[in-house]
Amino acid sequence: MPMTIISDMASDSKPRFTRTAFRRGFLEALPFILSNGIAGMVMGVAYRSIGLGFIPSALFSVVVYSGTAQAVTLGMWASAPPVIPMVLACIATNARYLLIGAHLHQLFGKLRKRIMLPALFLLADASWLMTTADAKRHGPDAGYLLGASVPMAIGWMGGTALGYGMPVSMDGPLAVAAALLPAIFVASLLPIQWHGRRSILPWGLSAAVAVLVSWLIAPSWAMLVGGAIGTAASMARGDDV
Repeated sequence: MPMTIISDMASDSKPRFTRTAFRRGFLEALPFILSNGIAGMVMGVAYRSIGLGFIPSALFSVVVYSGTAQAVTLGMWASAPPVIPMVLACIATNARYLLIGAHLHQLFGKLRKRIMLPALFLLADASWLMTTADAKRHGPDAGYLLGASVPMAIGWMGGTALGYGMPVSMDGPLAVAAALLPAIFVASLLPIQWHGRRSILPWGLSAAVAVLVSWLIAPSWAMLVGGAIGTAASMARGDDV
């Protein structure tokens, strides 16, 4: 999908890491334990349904820790998984974190890496957006970023493990939910990547190319090629990406 993230200017105040901000971020992000937990449970059940073991399923959510990438690769899964398209799809769907990381560097670049790296490991789209808003109100505080990220990680990782162990079968409404996971996570990126009418052309081109690639080549390459074409069109036009 085309990347059209526009970064805000960082605050001029000195960045810091405080327990007060950690607590504030943690409390404000608590609802994500439930929402991420429910999505993670569906993912866990879906992993079990394709024959993946408990440890690999849990590791997917701990190491990859990307609902978008995991949902996309789940949709590409087959008896002989297309490893190269799946790896490239993970890279493509997570490329937005390069831009998010660049923006966070504007906010917290003066903090030591031993402070920032643990927080960045748990980084999520929502925790970045919450941190950006909090920085405007209270100044840049990496404690808030970590605090907001922890409930999201607990919900997603814990939900995957819990869902895998649930005594339910992958049919009925649960099967529908699992089938819609890729679309749900793609839709969750719209507030970040959609910027009005200028987004219509690259998104439309991306969707059209994806359909053609799925029909003419293979469904496993559809999202990757479609997203690349849409992003290229956006960049060629001079959009901020």
